Amino acid sequence: MEKGIIISGTKREYQVYIHSSKNIKKAVVRKTLIYKFGPLFVGDEVDIDEDETICNLYPRKNRLIRPKVANVSYAAICTSTAEPSFTSYLLEKYLTYLIYCHVTPLIFFTKTDMLDNNELTRILSYKKYYETLGYKTFMISTKNSETFMPLKEIIKDKNVIFMGQTGVGKSSSLNMIDPTLERKIGEYSKALGRGKHQTKEVVLFPYQNGFIGDTPGFSSLELPMKQDELAACFPGFENFAHLCFYTDCLHIFEKKCEVKKHIEEGFISKESYENYKKMLEELKEKGK
Repeated sequence: MEKGIIISGTKREYQVYIHSSKNIKKAVVRKTLIYKFGPLFVGDEVDIDEDETICNLYPRKNRLIRPKVANVSYAAICTSTAEPSFTSYLLEKYLTYLIYCHVTPLIFFTKTDMLDNNELTRILSYKKYYETLGYKTFMISTKNSETFMPLKEIIKDKNVIFMGQTGVGKSSSLNMIDPTLERKIGEYSKALGRGKHQTKEVVLFPYQNGFIGDTPGFSSLELPMKQDELAACFPGFENFAHLCFYTDCLHIFEKKCEVKKHIEEGFISKESYENYKKMLEELKEKGK
């Protein structure tokens, strides 16, 4: 029996990184596990037997459905400041999703070298705002390796995934953190019997006693929650929503709403509140 972590896979076959030997083994999964837990996820901690069959799944700390990955220490949201331009709406949608899934977010403002002074000042104001909400934020540029130094200390010994829109710099950021990653990707692809890796699925790579992983980029994100869950999970709201007079308060028309009080007092930005109302309307339209 060997313990490992699923680093890649499909419904039928998984690639498991064995902790003791640091080797990769291809393994199938027992049908009884599928019946009990459903499909396994990248990031799952498992046991495999002498027949290279996954025979045990350890309890998950958390799980994301999109991208499909489990046991995430941090999810680094790569949000571009230029090409594509920054949008607080999409960033806050990612934050809401991660809060809902009990995953700790990190915010990476990428491509900061492309900003002029006015644009930089604007992004710094957003950075300060999200820090006041309690999030760790970083201004990074692939043109300056020094901007990545604070990240390396935080993510070592952790399982970290990079997520965000297509073209925001996820893969480039990963290569700045670990310059040998392209070589590792080639080696893994060869070990797994694949061609050149493209980010169409989650793949984890060992890094500083933990794992880092790229994820497929996407342009939209549908929140898998109900209206009252959004009201509790939206960034900044989670600190005050439980203090509202009504337990099912949606922070719109209700009286004695602590969230609206803190918006009026400036603790939560009015721009964020407009983003929240837009997300709430989307959920209403979908009947959630």
